[in-house]
Amino acid sequence: MVNVDVVNGNEAKEEWNRFLNESENASFASLFNWKAIYEEVFGFKTFYLLIKDDKKIRGILPLVLIKSPLIGKGSFLISTPYLTQSGLCLNGISFDPTPVINTLSKLIKECGAKYAEIRQIVPFMSDNLFTRKDNFTFRLNLSHGAERLWNGFSPKMRNHIRKAQKSGIEIITGKDQYFINGFYQVFSKRMKELSFPAYPKSYIEAIIKNFDNNSRIILAMHKEKIIGGMLLISLKETLSFPYAATLVEYNHLCPNNLMYWEAIQQGAREGFSILDMGRSHEGSSTYQFKKQWGASAVQLYYQYLFSEKEKGDKERFFNMEKSPLFGIYSFVWQRLPTPFANLIGGYLVKQLHIA
Repeated sequence: MVNVDVVNGNEAKEEWNRFLNESENASFASLFNWKAIYEEVFGFKTFYLLIKDDKKIRGILPLVLIKSPLIGKGSFLISTPYLTQSGLCLNGISFDPTPVINTLSKLIKECGAKYAEIRQIVPFMSDNLFTRKDNFTFRLNLSHGAERLWNGFSPKMRNHIRKAQKSGIEIITGKDQYFINGFYQVFSKRMKELSFPAYPKSYIEAIIKNFDNNSRIILAMHKEKIIGGMLLISLKETLSFPYAATLVEYNHLCPNNLMYWEAIQQGAREGFSILDMGRSHEGSSTYQFKKQWGASAVQLYYQYLFSEKEKGDKERFFNMEKSPLFGIYSFVWQRLPTPFANLIGGYLVKQLHIA
């Protein structure tokens, strides 16, 4: 019989992470370490579900409750917010989905949520779930080494990397406060330009703290000025960068290309077999950029279990950017001073259930 329980504490953390490290499709975003980050930085309530059968773990599902009275007009259970994919990790095990669906339905009702969203690479087979397939993550095979990848790049890609090097851009790697501050300065500015409220700096600090041995920051420097940054996190054989940004006024020098190339070299040199470049919407500029590196587009399945009240027009939840109000918000937000945008952004981003 399959049982689904909400778990807490260090004992659960060890059991949870051990299961992930033994699983084929494990994501760094599913690690128990994120629970403390969501709770301490954002004050979110979390529900980390352990799925067991005869005391043996069959799967895990981390969920975070986001209350969004201003943006989403309600509450949402997300697995997991601000990250590409987490969702159900079952390690290839098949079982009756009913206990999981029943637990989700119960949590949706208890939390007053409009829906639960599960972001994953391997879809959960249940007729109760509504599935969207708009997004992909890009994975680059590092197992043959950086030199072989370099030889496979197009002449244009190699020229962009060389241009960055010849323009005097230097790459440094670390994770102390200098690197956190430098990364955040670039990242928050770029998020404002994209009409997106930046996460608080304490979020980046908490990631580095909770993933001390598995995280780092790459900075791109030009004449002692920080013009780009990339946050990397590793789990098992995969090196991922969930967040990266550059100053657009320096994009003609191709700092982004050099940061990507540095991540590839570091990953290959340290024995990682996969570089995960993160989520992109099909057909977007970032989708095309990542594709140029020879990375494979891997389908993401965003699956939803709706509350009884919200089973009508599901698509209305996923078209915020097409709203006239979003156009007004975008116009105003991009013109705010960055320090002020960061100040109020910390409040707004807590309500972004679609991030």
